[in-house]
Amino acid sequence: MKPVRLLKILSSLLVLQLLLLPTTHASPAERLLVIHAVSRGNGVEQTAQAEVYDGILEFLTAHGYRMVDRQTAEQASMEIAATHAIDPLQNKAAAVGLKFLAEYTLYFRTTTLVKDPEKGIGALVRVTAQIVDNTTAQVLTSRTAELSSTGYTRDDAIDKAARGAGKKVAEQLTAVLDRYLTAATAAERTVIVVIEGNPLTVQRLQAALEKNRTVTSIREVESGGGKSTFEITCTVRRDQLDRDLLQIAGQNGWALIKIRSEGNRSTWKLR
Repeated sequence: MKPVRLLKILSSLLVLQLLLLPTTHASPAERLLVIHAVSRGNGVEQTAQAEVYDGILEFLTAHGYRMVDRQTAEQASMEIAATHAIDPLQNKAAAVGLKFLAEYTLYFRTTTLVKDPEKGIGALVRVTAQIVDNTTAQVLTSRTAELSSTGYTRDDAIDKAARGAGKKVAEQLTAVLDRYLTAATAAERTVIVVIEGNPLTVQRLQAALEKNRTVTSIREVESGGGKSTFEITCTVRRDQLDRDLLQIAGQNGWALIKIRSEGNRSTWKLR
């Protein structure tokens, strides 16, 4: 065989091998807070919720998501229960997520049916869940999954069905979240910036930021009490926008101090 032909064959085989290699993705940098509806005095639903949580946790951690710890998540669940079933407009669920340093909140509720057929105990667990963007209080996706199982006892049947349903609904939700994150990385993202300071100086900062090549749009969505809240659409992550803000302030001789940072939301004092 001629050397040139052999080289072409080897090159083709190398390309084919590279195409057949499994695709790897970087682990998501975002942190999720997983909370559930609180069922008071209902042992069946409490058992199902615990196992659904474990199923969701197992799936998310296996796919590289960072999670808020379970104890903190339980505290957040109680805070939600003290106000209203999850509703970004009514109970500030997004604010709760930001409080616990999470960019997104996954909220779920369960409905469990138990039966006792002749061949053993059976259970069906239905999980309804949604993911909220804590920065914008936007519901990104809502899904329902269910699974049935049999077991030696009632709790055994519930455990199996609930854990499987948790993994199933987590897979459905993250399929949408992954597309959202990929689009946000490749295109634009929404960042909320709250600035406290002299209104005229804040306006000058806004005008300077509008000229930033990474900023697509900036609009003031709330003002009062010496504070202005801006919704900024940009092509970079919030931490990069923070550096741009500091650079603009430095160039103009202003003192800009970050007071708080939560998800894609940050609060500053401008002097």
